[in-house]
Amino acid sequence: MSKWLLLKFWVTLPMICFGHVSFTNLNCSSHNSDFLTFPTCHIKAVNRTHKYISIHAKMHQLPIFDARVSFCLIEIPFFFDLSYDACQFMKNQKNIFINTLYKTFQRNSNMNHTCPYNHDIIVDKLFTGNLEEEFGRFIVIPNGNYAIYTEWITNKVARASVKIYFNILNK
Repeated sequence: MSKWLLLKFWVTLPMICFGHVSFTNLNCSSHNSDFLTFPTCHIKAVNRTHKYISIHAKMHQLPIFDARVSFCLIEIPFFFDLSYDACQFMKNQKNIFINTLYKTFQRNSNMNHTCPYNHDIIVDKLFTGNLEEEFGRFIVIPNGNYAIYTEWITNKVARASVKIYFNILNK
């Protein structure tokens, strides 16, 4: 019996041991200011160890019926690239990786419904702990500096990019 408990502990250990995430930089850029602008795009410190990001994408041409997101996670030599239909994902949230990513900002965003979007897109006070909570419990990510590059596309036209830079220090 104790062997099974020890085995269970070692199997679940990576799910409970995760690193500390710290945002280091944030860059929001619109490819067409007639379509959208970013009145808010910043990192704020909560305390010495935790920060949060806030993004407000002011939409000038609504409604949006078609949205794709190109997502790229970079850490030398690690590179992960993924593109998905955001409207389709909101209807059927079965992609485990995208669902985990979505859960990191779901509580801090108004992107919680299917298309069409008839409003601005807001991510308000996305705390580093959200990333630690969602990703850290499933994936042991090595120490390092990382970047998440996202490209936001509507009607097959790239509209904006958001780049989030952070580092991970395993405890």
